[in-house]
Amino acid sequence: MCVVLLVVLLAACQGAPGSAAAAGGSAAPVAAASAAARPSRPSPGDKAPLDGLIDMGVQAAYQNGQPFPVTDPGALDAYAGAFSGIVVNESWSQLEPRPGAEQWGPLDESLAAVSAWNAAHASTPLGVKLRVFAGRSAPAWVTSVSGTVTISVHGREVTVGKWWTASFEAAWHAFQQALAARYDSDALVRQVSVSSCSSSTGEPFVVSGALLSQDDLKAAGWSPQAQQQCLSGALSDYSGWKRTPVTFAFNPLPTSQGPDATYMDQLMSQCAASASADGPQCIVGNNDLSPDVAGARYSGPAVAQIDRLAAGAHPPVVYFQTVGAQVSCQAIAAGLAYHARSIELWPPNGNYRGFSLEREATLAQWNQALIAGTTLSC
Repeated sequence: MCVVLLVVLLAACQGAPGSAAAAGGSAAPVAAASAAARPSRPSPGDKAPLDGLIDMGVQAAYQNGQPFPVTDPGALDAYAGAFSGIVVNESWSQLEPRPGAEQWGPLDESLAAVSAWNAAHASTPLGVKLRVFAGRSAPAWVTSVSGTVTISVHGREVTVGKWWTASFEAAWHAFQQALAARYDSDALVRQVSVSSCSSSTGEPFVVSGALLSQDDLKAAGWSPQAQQQCLSGALSDYSGWKRTPVTFAFNPLPTSQGPDATYMDQLMSQCAASASADGPQCIVGNNDLSPDVAGARYSGPAVAQIDRLAAGAHPPVVYFQTVGAQVSCQAIAAGLAYHARSIELWPPNGNYRGFSLEREATLAQWNQALIAGTTLSC
């Protein structure tokens, strides 16, 4: 998913986890925790976070402005036991085409497809991570009030709703509460991805094209301060998820002076402590995992804060998503070094082969390392 920020995410990667990172990176990470030392499970009756490898799910239709098709777990037929979960992707406009008139059919069909796969693979079932896209997929009834702005994404002009406005946020908040009311008690839905304040990706801190489209965004009313104000309500948006952990992708905020990690650090701390403050159980993460994650311009500050929190009073549960379709043992090892309990891998789709480049036995080894919380030798 991690659509490149277009805020010049071409990072000068310096050093792998375990070495001191350059500007914005971190010192050597705390050694990967043993299973016994990892953050505690939720209290009885709550859903445990997904541990292991997760199939990110196909997003090509969404990136081309089309509705998401029904989730097809068939790509995992040859990898039963090597994955613990699959992402079910949906767009807001599919599920709430009119205000308050939710149509759960597309999501129910995808959940039914995963349930059918689980019935055929009873010894190696998949949990679902639900990701509903917001900004780019907002319904017309929302954008007719909030207004829209055109941004540049991978050289393509994309029109999105003004995600930072009060009207947009109020509609999104109400939708999330309805979504949680229906699916929070569904045992198949194990995690929910936070996508509040997102533009074209599902990542709250990623303002696609923020620098390339700076004039257009400013003219439309966006600013780093407006983004921060929007983000301040993100955990409240997901307050209806009482039993289901939510995952939050973190990056520094883009500014004309470069990445600013100040608010990211603050909100990540709040996320890690959310459950203790009667909020949703919040899993911290980053969607730019690579072997050089510590030295990258945007992911470096994120993993530095993850590392600091891991040694503090509220050690977080951590997830990652790989930066692109390429996957490697070194990237998985880097995720483990930064305390990952789950990692999303890109699936085979179109011109890229994603996780199909690896043998089932290799993926199963990585999956077990994440479940056990052990290190990985490459």
